[in-house]
Amino acid sequence: MFRLTALAFGAALMTVTMAPADAPDLPEGSYHPETGLPYWAPGRGEVDHDAVRRRALEVLERQFGAFRDASAALSDTAAATCTSQSDTEALKDQLAATWIAWAPLDSYQFGPIQTLGAALSVNFWPDAKNYVGRGLAALLAEPADRQADPAVVMAGSAAAQGLPALEMLLYSDLPVCPAAQGIAAALAQQGQTLYDAWFAPDGWADIARAAGPDNPVYQNAAEFTKTLYTAVDFGLIRVEDARLGRPLGTFDRPFPTRAEAWRSGLSADIIHAQLSGAAEMIERGFAGDIREPDRSWILQVIDQAHARLDTVGQPIYDAVQDPTARFRVEALKQKIEYLRDELARDIGPNLGVDTGFSAADGD
Repeated sequence: MFRLTALAFGAALMTVTMAPADAPDLPEGSYHPETGLPYWAPGRGEVDHDAVRRRALEVLERQFGAFRDASAALSDTAAATCTSQSDTEALKDQLAATWIAWAPLDSYQFGPIQTLGAALSVNFWPDAKNYVGRGLAALLAEPADRQADPAVVMAGSAAAQGLPALEMLLYSDLPVCPAAQGIAAALAQQGQTLYDAWFAPDGWADIARAAGPDNPVYQNAAEFTKTLYTAVDFGLIRVEDARLGRPLGTFDRPFPTRAEAWRSGLSADIIHAQLSGAAEMIERGFAGDIREPDRSWILQVIDQAHARLDTVGQPIYDAVQDPTARFRVEALKQKIEYLRDELARDIGPNLGVDTGFSAADGD
């Protein structure tokens, strides 16, 4: 949805050529505060962090709302599957849709995702020590009625509460029901809780809107911009190091089962979704507070990353084991590294910020 075509990129460059940053003949009122475009409107020249915040919160509300809705549909599908004892294809499809909806949120490991521990309870990955399998074993040892109870699921191991646990049930010899019903209901509760923690009254969005000297989190609006910029960079780190680097291993020793969602084959789709989420924040959140052609260029580089991922042509689990395909995975990893470099060179300075502390920095 947010990929920039070559035609659109060319049009953007033409626009920049036709209307340079100091163009004096733009009609009065041509600047649109809802989009922040065009950057070169009369009187512009500084980043409007209040406008960035407003637009970014709209992006976040759509993305968190998408996960809330997808996880609710997942719960309904699991309940219907377990009640009717039907096949699991519909549940597998909805699991995929929910994981795709979660992928953009993986970048935002601050605020409610951090305070609620949702990064682990929704998507316990990487899982080097099989905590998901152990957590599921404990859940499956419970009586059937307790397995279907989201309160029981959420009182147990975080590893058995989320998407990887449901995937393991659906793509192994383990019994799917009734545990799938309990896990899916727990995910739906988490989806609603995360949305409310952001956008209900006195939620994190209101904390961001109230940035100022007395705010314990954001001393000014620019600090929220910095948090968002850091989150976009963190999401790219996750793609480069975890989603690609971990399963790649070495040519002689790849680690295919380190790929995210390797059982269901969703690894490439998740990367596409995370890249699209970053593009949405840049295009619609940061928007015109990034000068052209920098904004169009970074979106084109993201589009190039999508194209390289398409050339892989198979799930990461399979690709890292194929001598030809793994070269394409390595090329994609290099493109993500280049994307991060371009982000630091062009987008951060445009916004007047650099990266702050993120989950990638550890404790």
